[in-house]
Amino acid sequence: MEEGIPERKIQITGFKDREKDELVELLFKLDCIFIDSEKYENCTHLIAKQISKSEKYLATCAAGKWILTKDYVINSAKSGRWLDETTYEWGYKIEKNSHYSPQMQSAPKRWREELTRSGAPGAFHRWKVVLLVKEGDKRRDAFERVLLAGKALIYHPQKQEGEITHVFTNNRSLKAQQEMSDFSASYYPIQYLGEFLFEAVNHKYVREDVTLHEYSSKAENFETPRVSFNRIEGLLEGHFFIEAVEELSSLLPYCVPPVHFLQTLIEHLLQGNLGINLLSRIFDIFYTLLHLHPPWKSHSMLRYYLDLLQCPVCVRGTWSLVEMLVRSCLNSRFFCHVISDQEMELAKHRMIHESLLKFIFDVVQAEVESLSRRLYQWANSDFQIDQPQMLAVIFKMFWPESKSSILFTKPMNALVDWVIYFHKEQYKTDDVFKHQVAYLLNGILGAAVEYWILLGFLLDKYMMQQVADDLANYISILCDDFSSDELEDLICSIPSPWLQMFVAEAVFKNVCLKNVSFSSEPLSLQKMVSSYLSAIGKIGMCKTGMAQKKKRNKIGPGPRPVFQTAFFMLSGEKQNHSEVLPDLPELNLDSCTPLSTKLRTKLEEQTDSKESSLPKQERHFCKHNMKGETALHKACMKNKVEKLVLLLSLPGTCINVKDYAGWTPLHEACNHGSTECVREILQRCPEVDLLSQVDGVTPLHDALSNGHVEIGKLLLQHGGPVLLQQRDMEGKLPLDYVASPQLKEELFAIVQVQETIEDFHERLELDVCSQRIEFASFLLSKMLLNFCSVYNLPLNGFPLNIKAMCSDAAQLMSDRKSQRATSFTDWLVEHYAKNLETFQKIPEFLREIPENIQQCTRLHVQTLLAVLKTLVIQSSAAPDQH
Repeated sequence: MEEGIPERKIQITGFKDREKDELVELLFKLDCIFIDSEKYENCTHLIAKQISKSEKYLATCAAGKWILTKDYVINSAKSGRWLDETTYEWGYKIEKNSHYSPQMQSAPKRWREELTRSGAPGAFHRWKVVLLVKEGDKRRDAFERVLLAGKALIYHPQKQEGEITHVFTNNRSLKAQQEMSDFSASYYPIQYLGEFLFEAVNHKYVREDVTLHEYSSKAENFETPRVSFNRIEGLLEGHFFIEAVEELSSLLPYCVPPVHFLQTLIEHLLQGNLGINLLSRIFDIFYTLLHLHPPWKSHSMLRYYLDLLQCPVCVRGTWSLVEMLVRSCLNSRFFCHVISDQEMELAKHRMIHESLLKFIFDVVQAEVESLSRRLYQWANSDFQIDQPQMLAVIFKMFWPESKSSILFTKPMNALVDWVIYFHKEQYKTDDVFKHQVAYLLNGILGAAVEYWILLGFLLDKYMMQQVADDLANYISILCDDFSSDELEDLICSIPSPWLQMFVAEAVFKNVCLKNVSFSSEPLSLQKMVSSYLSAIGKIGMCKTGMAQKKKRNKIGPGPRPVFQTAFFMLSGEKQNHSEVLPDLPELNLDSCTPLSTKLRTKLEEQTDSKESSLPKQERHFCKHNMKGETALHKACMKNKVEKLVLLLSLPGTCINVKDYAGWTPLHEACNHGSTECVREILQRCPEVDLLSQVDGVTPLHDALSNGHVEIGKLLLQHGGPVLLQQRDMEGKLPLDYVASPQLKEELFAIVQVQETIEDFHERLELDVCSQRIEFASFLLSKMLLNFCSVYNLPLNGFPLNIKAMCSDAAQLMSDRKSQRATSFTDWLVEHYAKNLETFQKIPEFLREIPENIQQCTRLHVQTLLAVLKTLVIQSSAAPDQH
């Protein structure tokens, strides 16, 4: 270094990742001290990527030091020596078209020259300051460093010396602090530091005839949206998030903030840089924006929302953001990229991701409601108004314009898989968070279906049949292994009446119409009260062989089974599916291999490779191995009775603990023939669950299907006849796995039922038929209620002149006979008219309700009878009311 020239102390700001590394590498080639710190460290030169209101930028400006562009370092490194700074200083050139004001651009040069000329030590050298900002707040520390760099004197509020010139506080409490009048000095918001340094045109800090209060008033009058946006951008760059959010909230009613402001807030939320107390205030801004400036307002606003609702790092669209949120909800970590090195608390992580997912749900729900409202106004207006446009995030998310005629796109397929997966998860956990995610995903699916139906009305296309033929049928197949209770819960949870109706029909066809031919025409009132009601009436004449559920090959758009598809979408192309969740096996009913064995074999194939990759020490000390098995499971598998007794004696041991497939230690003992372990469990653990099942496989199924008769006897002695009534997913009772009639009689005698095996099984068959009638009645009730709802048929007690309506409809159909119905509107009018005619003739169709339905006292059967009775009453009363 040349003699007499002070050593350069360099800091940089605004550079990240590779660009920062390259710049630092060049600095190491030059004669200087590089200070790598997020704080201002009294540097002589600051290399800035752009103009900002960060701590280092403001402090260097207030100190009158050099603030230079990166070209200064690059060109100096090329020359092998430090060049003159003048032409590289921020403010040397003023760009006319920049979104930074000329004052902001010239601030570094202006203050450096002014302080050099006057000899003043800093921009704030006559200030005596009190900071009314909470002690320990990291923003307070940053303010102090900026003020000290400008040579201000900072006093404690209770220990000030002399007259205070400035009192700094935050915007929220500024008015209240002024009213308290603890100090005679003027009060200023914290943003004033940036305004003072950047926006004070021709301001001379040495002039005492212009009071700071007057300057503050001038600055306030000078306020414009552009200046406000510059201030907000500076606050975001300086990580003054509370103040930035307050500024955004105050501006939002009057203008739409640049989308990158909100993207920055989302990014910092995901990084964990923002306190959780800011979450609600940020989403207040989002919801205010949705209320005042919705996406259907214009093409530009739709583009705004599409830019906002995407991952701020990947920037790959709204669906990509939904994928990332679902992945993180499943695994409590990010999948698409690493956003931050910071560890985030699980509760905070969940709250942020749930809030984002809920906002997306609320946006698409609002879009559906808006399109429905606008369609109604357009169809019923006497004035010439424009047809509603397809301006919606949900449309762009699921159906790019090139695929607007195909319902089952890749995002829709994945969404359905997630809905079914999370619905299953609800039965395994009480985690409120997972239940909420399930609700939101279900809501998004319902909104998508409703929007698709409305799209048919808008485009005059027959699109609803894709919901019935493709989507509803696919859902029904994915739920093929659901119990009737689980199916009832799923159908009731569907928020879209159209989808609920079509899913109920698809399940009804699979349950009640397996061997019955039926019309392929769209769902109609006549089809329900005639064909479907008659099909329920035939259930009582069946044998339970009809109830045995043979696993069907899954069809539909998705080439993979549900869980493989779901986790393929969640985990990316290179994810090993066996590391995530075992798939349900394809059942071969012609094989003699027991169901429990096939399920276990599938699981072992999927988990062995992953378990073997774990270190021995980790496998040894884990409470659960990769299959979810505990020491209890292992002891029962290997019939280690002494170890089992020891484990059962330990406090907190749960005998009903399940591995990841759902098997309990008792299941494993029964499956492996560990008779002594079974005996110890039954003697020592009265709380053991003898009815625990995986796909219907109970411990008794497990024992008898593997030939362990002695274990079967022990179970029956403790569990009684209820154990013999359970069916697995193949429809088999435990005794169906026993080939010997003598052994069957021996096992049956243990439960001491005063009837023969034949009578016992016949009673079970009748009970199964009754259950099937009950479930079919539930499905038909859902179809009828939703059908009357979506077609606005009078089921809710509102009197209508059906005769007049049918007459008008008949006239309309007669007028159209000369023209072939080619549009969706034509089909809909005819379909509606036919249903009105059927409604008028309901008493004829329901003259003879099947006897098995009338005699059944179960809840859903009685509900169906009440719905049918209401239909009869409404249709009979209608003609007299015209």
